[in-house]
Amino acid sequence: MIRTRAAVLLVLASLAFAWAPPAARAQDPDLIGDLLKAVPTPEDDEEEEADGGDLDLPEVVETPSVRSGPTPVPGQRVLVDDHSRTPEGPLNAAERTYEARLRAGYAAAQGRQGELDGRWLVRSQVGPVYAFQFIDSGAGTLDGAWSDPRRPGALTGSGYLGAVSRTGGRLAISLEAPPRRGTVRLQLRPEAPGQWVGTLTEDGVEVSVRMQRE
Repeated sequence: MIRTRAAVLLVLASLAFAWAPPAARAQDPDLIGDLLKAVPTPEDDEEEEADGGDLDLPEVVETPSVRSGPTPVPGQRVLVDDHSRTPEGPLNAAERTYEARLRAGYAAAQGRQGELDGRWLVRSQVGPVYAFQFIDSGAGTLDGAWSDPRRPGALTGSGYLGAVSRTGGRLAISLEAPPRRGTVRLQLRPEAPGQWVGTLTEDGVEVSVRMQRE
């Protein structure tokens, strides 16, 4: 490319010198030398290419690709990335009957549970002292677990109930709750629906408490 430019300039210089008047030739005897100075050197050409020259490159604009999910087709299986459809269609008559039987069985099981089944909170005059989760099958047997709200996150702040008995409408609960000294005992009687009142004995001290369903 450089040699071609130089050849063209030499031809132009020769023509200019041939057609120039004698006076102009005498005044500018080195016309060809001046034209040769304008010929770009290899170093200049490399710098021009490195800088990108005068080329006007079009600006490249990246457009995000849009990935469309599959078009829902009736009767076609649902794919993982198809968020517009559900894997199951409407229930038929047999499925609706089966679901109704499951709901009825669950409701019947809930109805057979005793009145103490669930979560209860025991409070004294200073605040919550114990939380109980009772399992009351409705057949007279009670079981469950306890936690101490006064020691949240402690390794010894929860455990299973030692014994739970209900006799003559009264409720007796005992548990081991280290670092308490000895067995913690509660004696409760019903006061109103969802409420029991009585005493709590721990570390040899007896205080009045109230137990309510949470």
